[in-house]
Amino acid sequence: MRRFLLFVSLAFLSGAAVAQSTGKSTAQPSPASPANAGEAPSTRRPPKPAAQAALDRAQDLLFRKNDPAASIDEFKKAVKADPWYAQSYVLLGVAYMQLQRWNEAQWAFEEATKVEPDNAQGYLGWGSALNEQKDYAGAQKALQRSLDLNPDSAEAHYELARTLGAMKQWEAAGPHALRAIALNPDYAGPHALMGNVYLEQEDLDSARDEFKEYLRLDPEGSLAPEIKQLIAEIEKASPPEPVKKRP
Repeated sequence: MRRFLLFVSLAFLSGAAVAQSTGKSTAQPSPASPANAGEAPSTRRPPKPAAQAALDRAQDLLFRKNDPAASIDEFKKAVKADPWYAQSYVLLGVAYMQLQRWNEAQWAFEEATKVEPDNAQGYLGWGSALNEQKDYAGAQKALQRSLDLNPDSAEAHYELARTLGAMKQWEAAGPHALRAIALNPDYAGPHALMGNVYLEQEDLDSARDEFKEYLRLDPEGSLAPEIKQLIAEIEKASPPEPVKKRP
């Protein structure tokens, strides 16, 4: 029995992760453009006041009012007010991810890494956006860079496991999914992915256990309907042994 789940970038679509591709949006100027020449990056400081005000409005729209579309303009104002502040690009990327505007999200995360080359969230978002565009080789490179910078990111381990699974490298995907679970036991997505790993290994009992754990942690999750169907198919193919009654 081998029927696998399709995954979406759970970390960035939920905003939980806030913190080389040629497709590139031109919606905003690059901070490395001539217009900004002569100004040094200042990513270890607070944003400039005008940028902070725009960020406050944008984050209220994105996270409290759940309106990513409305937040875009405010994030753009923050970038314009302080083009060397990397987190504005990261948050703009999160908003684009929630709108499934993958190419624009990719651009925003990539810009964050230009402003701040050691921005682990930027590389995580970049890899997540590339996963959605099925550029798995590019995603693997970006996500590995994120993990080099932050080895204890459950989201980065999960995203890299997604990448490797999509490339049918299930043996390599498993350790990253397990590491994500170890780092965040309440993170449902890696359990679903480990279920896929066990399906590839034809270990149906372990696959069923992982899928059930996903449902326990996130019963209304986006993968729940398909996981319930998979559990039913597994139990039909390999029903659990009945509990023996004591004499």
